[in-house]
Amino acid sequence: MALDKEKFELHTQRLGEKPMDWGTFQKQGKYKAEYDRAHVRMVGGSITGKHDEPGVIPAEGFTLSLMMMPPGSVAPSHSHECEEVFFCLQGSLVAWWEDENGERLETRLQVNELLHSPAGVLHGIRNDTQGDALVQVILGKGQPAKPIYADKNLSNLD
Repeated sequence: MALDKEKFELHTQRLGEKPMDWGTFQKQGKYKAEYDRAHVRMVGGSITGKHDEPGVIPAEGFTLSLMMMPPGSVAPSHSHECEEVFFCLQGSLVAWWEDENGERLETRLQVNELLHSPAGVLHGIRNDTQGDALVQVILGKGQPAKPIYADKNLSNLD
């Protein structure tokens, strides 16, 4: 295989060279202020539906993004048609699985800890600390559909 320098460069991502996108969840933040958080796509469009976004590595089998969660912010209960991982890179978070009756199993994630949620399982995270939390988000599909939220009003915001 011949090495392709241009392709190699396109497949290299540097967080310091990418701005935090506060627009991804802007409608959710207007619906409920605690849902405001930033998103940076690195591999694939993640849950945005933008699967050909310039400056993002095209996804084949998974997506990888980062979420910046200020104090008090929440990624509300949702599920996907594929598995999802929340990996805590900075700060501390509460992560959960939720059943159809609203009952939850919760855990605290510290740096270098994660919660894996199988396909179809409601899950979410919240930053209940005084500092920012940075979370790596991996979805197990290259072009996932938008999530299904426990709060049906969120599903209608797009």
